[in-house]
Amino acid sequence: MDVKATLRDVQKHIAWLKEEKERVNRKEALVGDDLITLDELPSLSRQAQRPRLDDKLFEEQQTALQAELEAARKRLPELDVTRIQSNGSSFYEKANVHVAFVGPVKRAKELERLCHTHYFENVTGFLELLEAEDIDFLLISAALTEDKTTAFHHMGTPRSHSRHWLGNLIRKAKQKEIRVVFETTLDTNHFDRFSSLAAQCDYIFTANEERVTEYMEEAGHERVFVIRPGVDPLHVNPIGMTRGKVDRVVVTNRFPVQRFAKDLETLAQGVRDANKELYVMREANESKASLAPKSLQDVLVHGDPEDMEKLKETSNWVLHVNEVKNSPTMSAQAIYEAQARGQLVLTNYNVAVNNDFPNVFIATSALDAQGILEMFKTDEERLEHQLSGVRTIFSNHTMYDRFSEMLFTLGIHHEIRRDVLVIGRGDVTATREQFERQSYPHKRFVAEADLQEVDLRTADFVTVFDDRHHYLDYYVEDLVNAFKYTDVSFVTKGQDTIHEFVEDYADVALTMFAASHVSLETLRNDQRVEGQGYAIDHFELLAPDDVLVPNEPGDYQLSMIVPIYNNGRYLYNKCFSSLRRSSMFEDMEIWLVDDGSTDQETIGYIERLVRKYPNVYTYSFNDGGSGSASRPRNKGVELATTPYIAFLDPDNEAVNDGYAALFRVMQEDDTLDLSVGSMLKLANREAMIELEDLEKDGVRVIEDPRAYLLEHNFKVQSIQTMVIKKDFIQKHDLKQVIGAVGQDSLFFQEMFLSAGRVALLDLTIHDYYAAVAGSTVNTITKKYFMKCVIRETARAKAFAREGVLDQYRSTRFERFFSMWYLVFLRRSKPEEFFDNAGMLYEIIEQYRPMELETPIVKQFVDLYESGQKEELKRLYFDAYL
Repeated sequence: MDVKATLRDVQKHIAWLKEEKERVNRKEALVGDDLITLDELPSLSRQAQRPRLDDKLFEEQQTALQAELEAARKRLPELDVTRIQSNGSSFYEKANVHVAFVGPVKRAKELERLCHTHYFENVTGFLELLEAEDIDFLLISAALTEDKTTAFHHMGTPRSHSRHWLGNLIRKAKQKEIRVVFETTLDTNHFDRFSSLAAQCDYIFTANEERVTEYMEEAGHERVFVIRPGVDPLHVNPIGMTRGKVDRVVVTNRFPVQRFAKDLETLAQGVRDANKELYVMREANESKASLAPKSLQDVLVHGDPEDMEKLKETSNWVLHVNEVKNSPTMSAQAIYEAQARGQLVLTNYNVAVNNDFPNVFIATSALDAQGILEMFKTDEERLEHQLSGVRTIFSNHTMYDRFSEMLFTLGIHHEIRRDVLVIGRGDVTATREQFERQSYPHKRFVAEADLQEVDLRTADFVTVFDDRHHYLDYYVEDLVNAFKYTDVSFVTKGQDTIHEFVEDYADVALTMFAASHVSLETLRNDQRVEGQGYAIDHFELLAPDDVLVPNEPGDYQLSMIVPIYNNGRYLYNKCFSSLRRSSMFEDMEIWLVDDGSTDQETIGYIERLVRKYPNVYTYSFNDGGSGSASRPRNKGVELATTPYIAFLDPDNEAVNDGYAALFRVMQEDDTLDLSVGSMLKLANREAMIELEDLEKDGVRVIEDPRAYLLEHNFKVQSIQTMVIKKDFIQKHDLKQVIGAVGQDSLFFQEMFLSAGRVALLDLTIHDYYAAVAGSTVNTITKKYFMKCVIRETARAKAFAREGVLDQYRSTRFERFFSMWYLVFLRRSKPEEFFDNAGMLYEIIEQYRPMELETPIVKQFVDLYESGQKEELKRLYFDAYL
C-alpha cells in the first residue's frame, strides 16, 4: 500500500467532515455549486488503495497496453467514405408540449426535437421555470454516473446529495400539480439504483416488462408502463447506406459482456467459419486493457469516435449479443439502430427480438451462424433483406413513435398521422386493387379523372398509380418512411440509385410528392416538381404483365410442408429463410398450405415466395381457418409428390442443415420408416428436447419403435425434427386430428406404434420459439381447452385401438395431466375458469375406468364431482394469483 497517498486521501475526508460540521453549526444551507458529495472525494476502497506495482512490472503492463492499442489501431480498415447527414424531416414536427427535463444530455438533445424542452440546475431553477412557462410535466430520465447529465449528476446513487435534491424537486412539482414522469432503459442491471426514485413519481416508463410488477409494488400505484426503444431518424437512418459497404461483421457490444459472453464467442466463431472479416470495437477507455473476451483480442479495432461510427455504418453485418434473453419487450438499442442504417443483424436469442423483428437473424450455434452469413447468393437478395429492416424500424420504432405513446398514456393528444392521396391513372380497376393491398393505413384513392384541388389540400403526400406498373404491398409505406428522415420535395424509385439525395426523378408514377409542392395543373400536365428529392430503391414493383401463376412441377427429393395461418412475417423471415440455408433447398418442393388466413400481409408473403422460387407451391382453404395446423399438414401430405415428407412451422427455424442429415440417413437405409433428431426450445430459458438413449454425435437405429415408445413412457419429440416416408404415412392412414392443439404429439406416438425401424440422430434439427406472441400454446383461453378435449378424445381411441391405453394410463397420463393441464388451468381467464375445469374433467372421463394415484389429480376430481366449485377455484386458480 502507498501509505503516503492513502494518508493524503484520509486527510481530505477529515477536512470535508470538519467543514460540514462547522457549516451545520452555522446553520448555513448548501446551494448550487457549493455541494461536494462523497463521490467527489478520493476513494478509500480496497480497490483504490491496493499496492502500487513495482516500477518494472508497471512499465511492462504499460508497454503491453500500448502494444494492444497500437495493434487495434492498425487493424482498423481504410474508411474512405463521407457520411451523409439528414437534412431534416418532412414527416415529423415538434409536439406542442412543454417538458421540464432532468437526465442524460443525449436524451435531452432528442427531446429538443420532440417537444419544447426546458432545463434547470436546481429546485430553485425549476420553480422559476414554472413561473415563466406552462409546463405539462416533469420528466426524469435515469442516468448513470458516467453519463453527462443536465443536472443532478449523481441521481443513480441512492444516498447522494443529487438524490436528496431530486426528492425535493419531485415534492415541489407535486405541490405545484405538475405530473412527474420517470423513464428508464437501465432497470435490467440497475433496478435497485433507481427504484426508490421511480417510486416517488406519478408515472413510470420502463423498457423491461419484467420489472413492471416490482415498480407497482414499490410505487404503490399501477401507473407503470412498458415503452420500447426508438431510433432518432435524423441521426440513425439509411441515407447513403450502400456507400463503401463491405461484407464484414462488426461487434457492437460494450465490454465486459456480463451475461452470455459464451454466446458472443459462439457467434464470433461462426463468423470466422464463414470466412467473413470480423472486427470488435475496442472500448474507448485507453487507460486500461480491453475487457473483451481473450478469443476476440486478435480482432480488436480502435480509432476516434467518427472512425468507429464509419466502421459500423460501412459494414453489412452487425453482431450484437443481448444480455437480456427473456424479456418480451427489451432488446438492445444497437439492434434497432443497425436495422435503421440498413444493416443485417446477427444476435443470440431474445424474446423481444424474436417477436418484434423476425427479420433479425438469431443463431444458437456456430454452425447456424455460419449458415446465416453464407445464405445470400446475390447482392440483390441481401439488399432486399436489409431494406425490410429499414421498413420495420421507420414504420413503428422511431423516437417519435415512443414519445407519442408516452403522451397518449399521459392523456395528452398528439397524433402522428400523414395522409397519402393515391391518384389512379389508366385502368382504374387494376390500380385501385393494388391500392387496397397497400400496407400504409392513412391513404385515399381517387381516379385521375375525378381529381379536384380540394383532394390535394387535404393530403400530406401525393403519388400516382399508373397501370404501366404493378405496385406491391409496401410500395407506399416505403416511400412515406423516407420522408421521416429527409426534408425533401419528393421521394422516388430508381433502378441504380439506392438511398441517396437526388435532384430529379424519372417517372411521376414511381414518385411520391410532398403535397405542398404540387398542384392540380402540375399533376395533370406532368410538369416537373422542383426541389431536392431522395431516391430509395427499386423494390415493391412488378411489370404489369407479371401474373401470379402456379409453378411447374419439378423433380424433387423431399417435400417440406409448412402450415400457415396469419403468420406471414415469420414464414418469410424465419421459416423460409432457414430453409434457404439448407444444402438441399433446391431438392425440396416446399408446400405452403394456408389454413384460411384472413391477414392480407400473410397472403402477400405467400405470393412473393411463389413468384421468387420455382420450388414453392401453395394451397389455400380460403374459409377462415380450421383452428389448428392439422388440416394444412394433412393436405400437404396429400399434395406431396416426393417419397419423403418433412414439416416445419412458420415461426420456427431449421438449423444445422438438419433436414439434409435426416434425408441422408433415410437414403442410406431404405428399411427405415422415419428418422428423428432433436429440438432446441427457446423460451424464458433454453432447453434441448431430445429422445432417450441417443448415440453421441451419431445415429442409433431402433428396431422396435413400439417397444421403445412404451419403455420411455410415451415420451414424444417434435414432428418437425423428422423426415418420414410418405408411403408409411399413407399405408397406416396416419392423420393429424383436425381442430386439436398439440396434435403433433399424438401423431408422433402413432408413428412409433406403427413403424418398423426408426433412426435417431444426435443433432438439433430446428429451433422452437416457444414464447412467440399469439402462439397457440401461449394463448390460454376456453378455446384452447376445447382443442385439448378433441386431442385427448382422439388419443384415448387410438391407444385403445393399439392396445396400449392401460399402459398410457398407468405410466404417463396423470403426470401429464398434473404438470400440463392443471398448470395451464391457473392461466385461465377468471370468467372462464369453471368452463375450463369442466373440460379437464371431460378429459379424465375419456380415460376411465382408472384408479387415480396422484394426489393433486385425485383432489381435482373429488372437488369437481362433489360440486365444490369455489374451493376448486381457490386451490387451482386464486392461490396462484
